[in-house]
Amino acid sequence: MNSTRSQNPFLLVLLIVGLLSLLSLLKPGLTVGSVELRPVRLLADILRKDPTAVARLDAPPPNGPATVAPADTVAAAAVAPDSVEAATASDTKPRLPAVPNLGGLDSFLAALRQTKADGSPIRIAYFGDSMIEGDLITGDLRNSLQTEFGGTGVGYVPINSITADFRGTVRQTFSDDWKEYNLVTPKLPSEYPLGISGHVFVPRVLPRADSTGGTIGQASWAEFQGGGPWARVRRFEQAQLFYGPGAVRDEVLVTTNGHEVPHALSGRAAVNAMLLKPGVPARSMRLAFAVHRPRPIYGVSFESPQGVVLDNFSFRGNSGLSLTKIPFNELAAFGHVLDYRLIILHYGVNVASASYKSYNWYERGMTRVVDRMQRAFPNASILIVGMSDKSSRIDGEFQTDPSVPRLLKAQRQLAERNHAAFWNLYEAMGGENSMVSWVEESPALANKDYTHVNSRGAHKIAGLLFNYLMQQYAQPTPAGAARADSTVRPARDSATASR
Repeated sequence: MNSTRSQNPFLLVLLIVGLLSLLSLLKPGLTVGSVELRPVRLLADILRKDPTAVARLDAPPPNGPATVAPADTVAAAAVAPDSVEAATASDTKPRLPAVPNLGGLDSFLAALRQTKADGSPIRIAYFGDSMIEGDLITGDLRNSLQTEFGGTGVGYVPINSITADFRGTVRQTFSDDWKEYNLVTPKLPSEYPLGISGHVFVPRVLPRADSTGGTIGQASWAEFQGGGPWARVRRFEQAQLFYGPGAVRDEVLVTTNGHEVPHALSGRAAVNAMLLKPGVPARSMRLAFAVHRPRPIYGVSFESPQGVVLDNFSFRGNSGLSLTKIPFNELAAFGHVLDYRLIILHYGVNVASASYKSYNWYERGMTRVVDRMQRAFPNASILIVGMSDKSSRIDGEFQTDPSVPRLLKAQRQLAERNHAAFWNLYEAMGGENSMVSWVEESPALANKDYTHVNSRGAHKIAGLLFNYLMQQYAQPTPAGAARADSTVRPARDSATASR
């Protein structure tokens, strides 16, 4: 064997390593001709960044179910312990351009003050993607608001859901004979318009033998049971069933506390709300639908007659733009039965991409969404939640994705041009590279995809958002601000499940 040839690979490796080491010493911005030379980071995967270059956060809550401790007073809650100033005081790196918050919650705040005064009900809709899936963020936020302003129940729950196996605030099971149409269904049938959650469900039509007064045993069913770490969602004070038109003889058999009571599905409107009140608060509720021709069923809301109701409308992979697939007439029909005073739109992780240099197209598309919400729910304030931090691997290390500030700017412009409020979640988290900090916390606040928060991070975001809302609430009422609407709500079907 030629010993000289056998050493060639080793010498070649030494030569390459030496060359790369020299390149790593290059300063950024050095050019040769028209070509910019970039430094090579050989040890980027094993060297940690200067800890002062990343905003540090307060210690997260301990392991286990995350809960937001209720504030002793509104004034105390209004002072955010995790303010942006405190979180970024030691950050010496050049920061990305700030995108400030934007007011516009007067209608909601007036209604909230009315709730605090007399316990009148107030309803909030929180639309989002996988960031709020399984009641993440919304579960903690709901509990904080209900603790401060009253109310019980998890709010709106679709008949079935992909989160049924892991949502902790309500347990649901259902028969496997439901037909479902939703925001990603390729061809939506006009006879089954999507409901406010972006879903519609069609129960099994009973065989002719059953339709003449026979058994209801073959009916499609759904069962719900209270759960979770918060006592306010473990029992059902009352519920509302939302359904569309169908046959005259259709009925639903409601079982609570071991008692079965049939109720006629007599509503003929596009959206009908049937009020169901157990004799005593129930731990579970089972609904079996005896229908004689196809009928759209939407979902059930578990709530109380006073205080805060917060509905979680999560849809995995959604950018927010697909909400326009809900027919406006249907959206407006829900507006008659769900008098929202605040609608939160929380999107971004499925939109942000380094390949987009401008988000004008997204701003235009979401303008349609906001306009439809404002017309369908005229008493509601709209809050745009700016995108959270998201990291991408740049030069071998995770850093804030360049698309984040561009999308945040478009989201704030969307709010400003449509008279909506804007809350910058990115800044509330700590700003630039805060996602890296959240991933590296012990225990971690975010997942290793450097995009999604975990339950502890969701708990923290809910606390930040609650503090923001309470800061707005604590401000003096603007002169001439609209008072809470006292208009009588539209009539609805009412049925009582006896003991």
